[in-house]
Amino acid sequence: MKIYNIGITDDHLLFAQGISNIIANRSDLHLTFVASSMPEMFELLAQEPVDFLLLDINLPPYNGLELLAQLKQEDKKMKIMILSMYQPADIGLDLTSFKGDAYVLKISGKDILEEAFDAMSKGILYFDPNIIRKPMQEDAFTHQLRLTKREKEIISLIALGKTSKEIAALLFLSELTIKTHRKNISEKLGTKNVVDLLAKISGK
Repeated sequence: MKIYNIGITDDHLLFAQGISNIIANRSDLHLTFVASSMPEMFELLAQEPVDFLLLDINLPPYNGLELLAQLKQEDKKMKIMILSMYQPADIGLDLTSFKGDAYVLKISGKDILEEAFDAMSKGILYFDPNIIRKPMQEDAFTHQLRLTKREKEIISLIALGKTSKEIAALLFLSELTIKTHRKNISEKLGTKNVVDLLAKISGK
């Protein structure tokens, strides 16, 4: 089993400690360092490179998004998760041009963070299901192209007649997380219920 080394950069120590506790309970993750400022992060990264870097989007005088390109250039193998109190739209971020590997909202819970870790370990781009996306005037086919791998996986289980509770158990997620995914799927495809959803994806 591969063990991923993780660095956390966040000036809210209680928040960083909470993430540290989640990491400590997983055998595939190892906490390498916790930095409370960007200068400290760069110093620690120079000493101990990591596989995953969790980066607060707002650490004055720096902007986490502006540092993404620099960090990626310095270490192309390192996966970077942006942690933020803000919805992408609130900071003018277009997710189609996002350079990181995951975007997680600080209001989300343990299940979301762990789902993000799992996605990063598989090289899958991850967006928090609680992200509010701008309404888009697009047809159903275009919306389907925007579905994430997880959302498509959930749709396939819905098609098999699985309930949110059953899907949660199969995917090792909370029922609330599954319901959030289902809500996002419905918004993307413009559906109101399961029958409508299945008809939409089948092209009927």
